[in-house]
Amino acid sequence: MKPTRIVFLVVTLLFFMGATQSVFAQAKNESDDKQTMRELLVEVRLLRQALQTVQRMSIDTYRSQLLVDRIRVAREDIRRLTDSLNNTRDTLSRTQSTIPQFIERQKLTESLLQSEVDLKRRAELEFELRRAKESIEMYKSQIDPLKEREQQLINELNTAKAKAEDLENRLDLLERAIENDRQKLDASTAAKTP
Repeated sequence: MKPTRIVFLVVTLLFFMGATQSVFAQAKNESDDKQTMRELLVEVRLLRQALQTVQRMSIDTYRSQLLVDRIRVAREDIRRLTDSLNNTRDTLSRTQSTIPQFIERQKLTESLLQSEVDLKRRAELEFELRRAKESIEMYKSQIDPLKEREQQLINELNTAKAKAEDLENRLDLLERAIENDRQKLDASTAAKTP
């Protein structure tokens, strides 16, 4: 064989060997690129999940603050209604206890009136007797409205307490959701950290 032909064969052989290595290197690079792309996609998904979790936690925290404010208002309503109920009950009790006092005064005035002979004193006792009877009627007329007011306040107070309890339960649920999200976020962060 001629030397030029040998050189040509050697050059051709070297060319094919280089091309083969280049093809193998590209195939290996494509495989590495695919693996890198998969890892990047997994990382992007994890970051997206973490971002969604943080956003959800932020919204839940805002909702929690709103619930805390609403609970504060509900507790103030409960305090106000309790005070009103106690005042109404005190007024009712005083009114009910005042009636017997005026009845006793009426009886005493009637007995004094029967034995009084002085016309001036008799007129004073009759006036006092009318005032006692009017007072009894006035106090008696206040009892039913006070009882109605008492019942109304009891109903409003029970409603306010139920509302406050519902708000507190909702706050507890939100706090648990925030804690669960925080734990998931911590777990995913720990899993990503080598």
